Amino acid sequence: MATNLRVPVLAACFALCISLVTSDAIEQQLDLRRGDGGGDDGQQRHFQQSVGAGLQKVPVAGDGAAVGIAGLPQQRGVGAREAELQQLRMQAAQANFKQQQPPQQWKNPPNPQQMNAGLPDSRRLINNNINNVHQAAAHAAAGLQKRGQEGGQQGQPFQQPRAPKPPKSPRGGPGKPIRIADQPACQQEVAAFCSKNIRGNNFVVLDCLQNANENRKRAGIKDNTEFGDSCNRFLWDYKMNLTMDVRFDSAAFEVCKTEITKFPDCAALERGKGLVLPCLYDVYENITSVQCRQYVNRMKTITFSDFRLIHGFFMECKEDIIDKKCGVVNDNSLAVKNAPAVPHSQGATINCLESKLKDLQGECKKQILRVAELTADDYHSDRALFFACREDRERFCAAEAAGQGQIYKCLLKHKFKEDMSEGCRNKLTVRQTVVNEDFKANYRLARKCREDMKKTQCMSPRDKQNRELRLSKLLICLETAKHKGFKLSGDCVAEVEDTRKSLMDDFMVNPEVILNCRSEIASNCDGGLQREGKTLHCLMKLAKQQGGKETGSMSRKCEKALQELVETADAGANYRIDSALHKACKPVRDKLCKTEDAGDAKVLSCLMENIYSSEMTKECETQLLELQYFVSRDFKLDPLLYKNCQQDATDLCYIENWQNSQLPQGVVFACLHRHLHPQPNEVALSPGCQAQVHRVLRQRAVSIHLNPQIEAKCRADLGQYCADKTGKGEELICLQDNVEKLQDDCRKMIGNFTVEEAEDIKMNRKLMAACAPMIKKFCKDFLSKKVDEGAALQCLIDHKNDEEMDQKCAIGIEHFQLIQLQDYRFNFKFKEACRKDVVQLCKKSKDKSSIIKCLSGQVRDDTLMEKEHSVSIECRKQLKAELLQRSEDIHLDPELFKGCEKDVPKFCSNIKAGNARILECLRDHRKELEDQCHVKLFNRQKEQAQNVQTDYTFVHSCKRMIKLYCSGIPQDELLKCLKTHRNEQSFDSNCKAVLTKRSIQKLEDFRLNPLLQKACRRDMPKFCGSIQEKAKQEQYKNKELEGEMVECLKTKFSTKNLSPDCENYVRDLIHEAAMDYRMDPVLSRICKTTTVKYCSEQLESPGQGQVEECLKSKLHEGKIDDLKCRMQVIRLVQQGRADVHVDPLLYKACALDIKHFCAGIPQGQGRQMSCLIEALDDSTIKLHPDCQRMISERKEMWSYSVKVAPPGSLQDLAAAINSSESRGYFLMVFLAIIGILFFGGMCCGRATKRIRAELKNK
Repeated sequence: MATNLRVPVLAACFALCISLVTSDAIEQQLDLRRGDGGGDDGQQRHFQQSVGAGLQKVPVAGDGAAVGIAGLPQQRGVGAREAELQQLRMQAAQANFKQQQPPQQWKNPPNPQQMNAGLPDSRRLINNNINNVHQAAAHAAAGLQKRGQEGGQQGQPFQQPRAPKPPKSPRGGPGKPIRIADQPACQQEVAAFCSKNIRGNNFVVLDCLQNANENRKRAGIKDNTEFGDSCNRFLWDYKMNLTMDVRFDSAAFEVCKTEITKFPDCAALERGKGLVLPCLYDVYENITSVQCRQYVNRMKTITFSDFRLIHGFFMECKEDIIDKKCGVVNDNSLAVKNAPAVPHSQGATINCLESKLKDLQGECKKQILRVAELTADDYHSDRALFFACREDRERFCAAEAAGQGQIYKCLLKHKFKEDMSEGCRNKLTVRQTVVNEDFKANYRLARKCREDMKKTQCMSPRDKQNRELRLSKLLICLETAKHKGFKLSGDCVAEVEDTRKSLMDDFMVNPEVILNCRSEIASNCDGGLQREGKTLHCLMKLAKQQGGKETGSMSRKCEKALQELVETADAGANYRIDSALHKACKPVRDKLCKTEDAGDAKVLSCLMENIYSSEMTKECETQLLELQYFVSRDFKLDPLLYKNCQQDATDLCYIENWQNSQLPQGVVFACLHRHLHPQPNEVALSPGCQAQVHRVLRQRAVSIHLNPQIEAKCRADLGQYCADKTGKGEELICLQDNVEKLQDDCRKMIGNFTVEEAEDIKMNRKLMAACAPMIKKFCKDFLSKKVDEGAALQCLIDHKNDEEMDQKCAIGIEHFQLIQLQDYRFNFKFKEACRKDVVQLCKKSKDKSSIIKCLSGQVRDDTLMEKEHSVSIECRKQLKAELLQRSEDIHLDPELFKGCEKDVPKFCSNIKAGNARILECLRDHRKELEDQCHVKLFNRQKEQAQNVQTDYTFVHSCKRMIKLYCSGIPQDELLKCLKTHRNEQSFDSNCKAVLTKRSIQKLEDFRLNPLLQKACRRDMPKFCGSIQEKAKQEQYKNKELEGEMVECLKTKFSTKNLSPDCENYVRDLIHEAAMDYRMDPVLSRICKTTTVKYCSEQLESPGQGQVEECLKSKLHEGKIDDLKCRMQVIRLVQQGRADVHVDPLLYKACALDIKHFCAGIPQGQGRQMSCLIEALDDSTIKLHPDCQRMISERKEMWSYSVKVAPPGSLQDLAAAINSSESRGYFLMVFLAIIGILFFGGMCCGRATKRIRAELKNK
């Protein structure tokens, strides 16, 4: 039965709005074939078919109803009544139509003659239309009641009846429908603008007249035909009177009866005041009836066609309309000469006020925002936008159904397409500007995020009554909730992302940017002609170049507006939000960051990590750094950092209210950075936050502009020292190079930055870019850690001079080594190992070089004095590494480099720096250097002598041999160990050459030979004290003594007066010298000319003992004329007599004989030599021929040396006699001489002194 009754009931209830959907002409005008207006095409056609042809001719005046807005009670608690609404829907579905009674007013329709008495034509036309509707409703209701009774009696279901025909009124009589087309006031306009076949339908005619200008433009018709004042007034009165008629409200109540009962606020409204439809607009989201929704949508197209149809709007905005020149404001609606708009301008006045929203008065602004909210669902309601974008809608959005903001979204998506009309683009921009002030003007965002807003409390009850619900506040609130772990719905996330993207696409939709950056856009950004984010990035570039300075081409207000825009758009969370960035970086992202989700914040992080990659394009890099400039200034704009460090910042930085706190740029991150390495009494960051802080430090190391604290402190220094450094990362490097010249605040900031760079090599982006392949080759294990703590850099330094090392990487390593010299803290490992030692022992030292000198001096003194080391073992290990690095390149030794700045070009101009080559060159020319350089070089030699592992040339050349032959040997025994293996066939020739060179240099001065000092510490002051005193003199304090100490000890070795330890050490020295004359610095210096003259052939292969044998033979032959050289060769001969082992050739020849005949005789003091001589004289013993020959030759040399070498002192004379074979003879002669002198004295004593006799006789 309900099914059979539905059609006549609906025909009666909705008669008021049927004419909206009756004809094909209307359907074409309102795009019904596509479903525009938010309804369903099928439902609308069913509506038409079920009503019948009789009602199609009823000219319903309600089609043009006006609605009052101002003063409307706001709908409250709609969301809270959902359960109640559901219950009401169920009750309505179960209701029996037999119990429903037709409305009383429809049973007794009003008398047309009484209604029209004394009224103007337009008002009479409305009354007739409404009366016809009531008659049709009453007729249908009567039929309904009769059928209900019959059905009740028979107990049978009703059959669907035909639609009732409306009662006929005699033409020209009081009940005759009056057509707009027949009214004299508008006959001319109807004839000019509207076709004949539509003139019988008032709604179509009204629609035709309202759209006349737009339709002509669309059709390409150009004429100057305008509306007359009389037609304007008639149409105005026609629509205005509809608003105030109580019967119109009654009809609206019937159309949406079910819906109105759900909302008490709407049901309680007084009728005839134009308040019913505004209330329905307010609850539109909760209307479920398709017919009611269609009706409300149709009314919007008329309601918002003229601002004067909106009750209260005219009064609230009258002054703004006049002031902003946005339309005609005559109360009588007459046209005004030269008026900027005509009454039926299809929303032009509203659109004009929207475009000047920022300048409107408070109440008028509220009215505009209210209208924007009401027109948010269907773009047809926004008449200015509708007519501006009709063709664009057909071109881009033909497949989209109108309603629910679909057309808005589609048009915005194509806003910057080349074939988008400029008029539509401008109207969309105005619409977006309004949305910025009131997010509810964005229908899809408000609807999709409604539940999320409730749950996150992003829209408090107080906000619901406020017209200015700023979009930025909502977006920031939702993002904050997301960071706190709240999961937004997928639909809401999508709408938020689209909204943010629209903000970054077009600067024109951001009033603050337009207002505060007007001059910057005009002067530097082509006047804002470029959109799609290009103008915004132009402003970003300008801000980045200015670097936060108070004065410049960008004002602080403009930069602040940009910062707020980036925060609102949350551009740091998704690189797709920034269209310019997305377009520039998508190819890079597809190659380098394809594993990261496109909408994830990790994409931006990945792009920053790969900014030095060869795949990174210049365009992407530029856009990326411009955005990061603003992201780096607000802790909240880096989602990864904010998520992991929010709690740390709250606990450690005392920041609680993140949304309202006005914090200086970068202060939160600076606080987190400070706690990255806390003091003993401070709390450390959580692991997750530590990782993110390190990540941010690495990424911001690309540019000083990404470090607001450094940029603020170093502006003056940047201008003074680094004005020409504008490349990526060049400004920071420049400040590091000039750190000593910087102002105190800047120097401190750069120092802290470099300290972090030393800890994590990934922060040094230029070095990482240059050395990436080398790191993978040599040091890949160190990069597995989140922070390598300086290990990767140390690894690169260790391989800096390898053959496979890339040249660019080597240069980068050396540059950072030079930077590290300025402050010991710049070397993370050294700082951590030696911090306490520096504070305790080297308080006065300033730079790293002086600290190394201080600590190494302390270590040397403790070693020589055999004291317990005052420098910790960790510091000593790191100190060794630093000394090794310093010896590798003279540039890493500022003190030596400065002292030798004149000698290096003079002697080493053709030698490339690095690999200790210049240092070795200076050593080779040490006797030719200026005193200043000589002194510095000698000091370096003394330091290296204490620890050969700080000698880069030695370590680098003998690294493999040390590992092969001397692994695990203490460093002070390395030279000795290697010497024992240097004649091995597999011994490296380079190492052997360096070993010989270092051995020779050690013999030049006892201060370069720690082992000699240790072994002969008692003998040196006893026998060679004068030389020790000489070494303390100022002129020799830092200068070699040319081997004097070694020569002195060798002399005492011959006399057998040395202590056992010293004797053994000197024996080894003599043995080495006997094999290689260069090991005897005094001999090689004094006999240089003689050697060249007589032993040139032997000089070609030194180290075999042949040069020494040559000199000895020349001595025996009497050919050495140089007295000093002769004495040195005699010394060699005498040393060999004291110990056969120091004469290697003799020992080699007699080794077997010593083993057989002198096995029990201890070594030293000439005992084994005496044994061999006795064996030679013993006829019963047969020595090896070579041994016998060489001993005979040595005896002759010894005899000759005694003859030609007079003793230099009585001690030498006694030593010579004692070592002579004729010492018994010399003893007897000496005793005889003493006896003769004694006897002669006894005999001749009185004769030499006469005494008086008287003295004798006393």
